[in-house]
Amino acid sequence: MASRHVSRLALDPYLRDHLIANNLTTARDVLLLNPLDLMELLGLTWTAANGLLHDVSAQISPPYSTAYDVFSQQATAEAPPPLRTGLPTLDSALRLGVPLGSITELVGPGGVGKSQLSHMLTAGVALPTALGGQGAGVVYIDTERKFSAQRLQEMVNARVAQAAASAGPQGAYALQAQAVQGEVLRRVAISTPGSTEQLLQSVENLQHMVLQYKARLVVVDSIAALARTEYGNPGGSAAGGGGSGLVGSIMDRQQVLGRIAASLKALAESLRIPVIVTNQVTTRIGGGAGGGPGPPGAGGSGTLTAALGAKWAHCVNLRLVLQRLQERRYLKVAKSPSCANVVLEYVIGPTGLQEVPRHEAELPAVLLQRGSVLEMAIANEVDYGLEL
Repeated sequence: MASRHVSRLALDPYLRDHLIANNLTTARDVLLLNPLDLMELLGLTWTAANGLLHDVSAQISPPYSTAYDVFSQQATAEAPPPLRTGLPTLDSALRLGVPLGSITELVGPGGVGKSQLSHMLTAGVALPTALGGQGAGVVYIDTERKFSAQRLQEMVNARVAQAAASAGPQGAYALQAQAVQGEVLRRVAISTPGSTEQLLQSVENLQHMVLQYKARLVVVDSIAALARTEYGNPGGSAAGGGGSGLVGSIMDRQQVLGRIAASLKALAESLRIPVIVTNQVTTRIGGGAGGGPGPPGAGGSGTLTAALGAKWAHCVNLRLVLQRLQERRYLKVAKSPSCANVVLEYVIGPTGLQEVPRHEAELPAVLLQRGSVLEMAIANEVDYGLEL
């Protein structure tokens, strides 16, 4: 990818140092210059300057591979370990856990458990392998200031206690809780951008942070908070809900979100790591998914749908919807290229989200409605019967 640092390119060491000395630190910086510029800056011949551009282009262009190559890579010992969610129904549907090399979105209303699941996945990566983790780093971009080191510590303690219980009275883990806590917390790098510009900078610098902390997971919690604050809420305005965003602002927002999504996708694919983003919900007044009629008597009701619109929805590879019906919480796969739209019930416990074993017949019928493929992939709307 174009943001790759020149130190990671297979170039002559002298030439690489010369590029950095002239503030050409990424492949993009080099490719934005023409051969004459490179000749003047680096003292190269015409042939050498053209050769440099060709080499850099070839190294950042994604190579072709066969389906057999992809399958073989996933089956070899060199393949990255899968990131399990700890929710059996979801892990079974996803086969290899949270997909590597792609963006997974957690969407739902406030307080439903999106940040809890983000913390849970963070612990699953940062925990040592002896406790079922990956012993790797995590880069956590916290735009809402919701990251809780105390909650992460509680999850670690609960995992240590589980390991100690399964190992018996003589389990060695029981004496290592403090050491494990420190080990896990030191593996998590946290960034707290205060604007979309800072968020974009954090995302564009992710590669360096991922390599520095040997991270196997990137979390952005949340992708919508800053964008909706700075550019307004188009959903409310379009529906007569009094949103403050202007058309120009919304276009700017979509452009920024597109750049953020492109950077996250490129990073995830090039380093083969999962990227988790959380998203908020917005209220659409009137009909249900696809613009159809709403439920009976819903003239004054609204539908909660994922924020940021259809363009952002297309940037997401896997969308998990977390929602609450009465006093029970559910997670549903709303969009996936490789697994069914499964539904499960969960509670929030010491280790994070914990699945409640249910037969499909025990789940609410409204959650099992599959609906139109286009509506599921683009709108992903869930009728909460919200009275306005």
